[in-house]
Amino acid sequence: MVSAQNASQAVRDSLISLLDEKSETTEQVDLLCELSDAFYRSNTSIQKDSSLLFSTKANALAEKLNYDHGRAEALYDLGKYHLAIKNNPADATGFLLRSMELFSSFKDDAGVSKCYMQLGLISYMLEYYEDAIANFRNSLNASNNDFSTYLMALSYTELDSIDLAKMYFSKAITSYADQRNTYRLSECYLYLGKLYLKTASLDSAFHYINKAIDVRSEDDDPYSFSRPYSFLAEVYLESGDPDKAIYYGQLCFAIEDSKKNPRDEINITQAAKVLAAAYEQKGSYEEAHRYLKIFNRANDNVTAGSLKQKVADMKSMFAFEQEMNLQKLSQQKDRELAEAEILKEKIIRNSTILGSVLLLVLLVLVFNRYKIKRDSEKSLLELNEAITFEKKRSDDLLLNILPEDVAEELKAKGEADAREYDTVSILFSDFKEFTRKSELFSPKELVAEIGACFQAFDGIMERYEVEKIKTIGDAYMAAGGLSHQKGNTVKDTVDAALEMQEFIRERKSSMDKKGIPAFEMRIGIHAGPVVAGIVGVKKFQYDLWGDTVNTASRIESNGEVGKVNISKAVYDVIKDEAKYTFESRGRIKAKGKGDIEMWFVSRV
Repeated sequence: MVSAQNASQAVRDSLISLLDEKSETTEQVDLLCELSDAFYRSNTSIQKDSSLLFSTKANALAEKLNYDHGRAEALYDLGKYHLAIKNNPADATGFLLRSMELFSSFKDDAGVSKCYMQLGLISYMLEYYEDAIANFRNSLNASNNDFSTYLMALSYTELDSIDLAKMYFSKAITSYADQRNTYRLSECYLYLGKLYLKTASLDSAFHYINKAIDVRSEDDDPYSFSRPYSFLAEVYLESGDPDKAIYYGQLCFAIEDSKKNPRDEINITQAAKVLAAAYEQKGSYEEAHRYLKIFNRANDNVTAGSLKQKVADMKSMFAFEQEMNLQKLSQQKDRELAEAEILKEKIIRNSTILGSVLLLVLLVLVFNRYKIKRDSEKSLLELNEAITFEKKRSDDLLLNILPEDVAEELKAKGEADAREYDTVSILFSDFKEFTRKSELFSPKELVAEIGACFQAFDGIMERYEVEKIKTIGDAYMAAGGLSHQKGNTVKDTVDAALEMQEFIRERKSSMDKKGIPAFEMRIGIHAGPVVAGIVGVKKFQYDLWGDTVNTASRIESNGEVGKVNISKAVYDVIKDEAKYTFESRGRIKAKGKGDIEMWFVSRV
């Protein structure tokens, strides 16, 4: 490790020695950017702060020389610095968006990809996991980025999308193994093990956490060497072996205590929590109390120094959200312009083809007008009927994807504007223990069972005029209040949810009698403002955005099987309806949202 540090110092010294030779040139800008990155990767806080000096100089000189590529790199380095070193996502976002704009202007896909990756990292750190996934996906669409793939896996893990998380972990592991990047490979194995621990698959958790330890290289940064042992301690605790939990928990503490740099409070918190529980299991209450005090102190430090607390203190959350909203609006505008251009080209192309076809038909008709007049009229009638039939098919297909008014706007204008809605009721559902239960089905049986459930849900949505938005794996999303529907759309969404649960209960009862496995389900509903629009060009999709959607997802994940969980916003709309009964749950802590008031609703 010492030799690696000395090599890094030698690189920095070599770059500094070249600066004077390249004075006031684009080469000097590039050197300044390289120095900024080199000091950013150093081990001490003083050296890391030098990164800001060099990236600021690089940006100023690049602007003076009108050197856009240098500016893009310098702004990117400034964004990284303000995020990782200063814990200031608002300033970091501003630098990264300006950098991405420049990279986009000269079509540097790798530059665009890494900007999206950092923006996704900001969303991930702030626990906006849906936004994080959108940014990581944009990063991967721009250019292959292994770190974005790894972060995508972590984000899906936080959202309990287990199958998607496994898929992205697999992609990242394959890539890092090919590169022989032992540090990143170890991280992937470690958090894949944590994922299996989360799903109570302890054998798989042991396997991957041990692989994370085995693939480590002596040259890897040892800052997180202790983390695999805190994870192993947790696995042994869950498996009922407090002695080994204590051994690995104390090993984590020993490694942290041996560090020259400040200890990793997150590792200390995790290990102390496991040790307190393990000693309690063994009846060593004095030791359990000692580690509980360490846990509380470390946890307080993490909370007090957390990124979200600092953002709140600096009042920079608003600025961060404003920057991200501007980015989304800009992306939406770009998508609309691209879709309009594609539609224009299609219309021109189709018009040319249609004109040629009509001309050919006309020539045939003229040539044969005397001999086959009646046959021609009959053929024309059949052609009109075929065209009418195909038009109806295409209209039905469009209505299967989009709400009716959006589909009509798309047909009339060739595009559909994004719309803001003041009150839309968002419904989310998912099946209990889907991954475990899916193993009880053959692939064909699993698809058939999910298809039967979702087909029933589609029929329920149609009856209550609630718009199905999409399905992701075993999750089903719908929304009330998007069309010109009259009456209480929130009530209609609740009625639809209750009927969905009735269907699942009856189906499970029927299948239990036959000895066939069946699913159980949670449903959550929240109401509030959203933005709705079409995303994508190929296989486009109608989707919704906004905090209302994120909150609805949290309402669902904090519900219970067989019940419909609603927020206060929904409760306030339907509380006077005589046909419902309500069970107050008080304020429930939801990940990334704080405490949310919730109720269970059922029919009288």
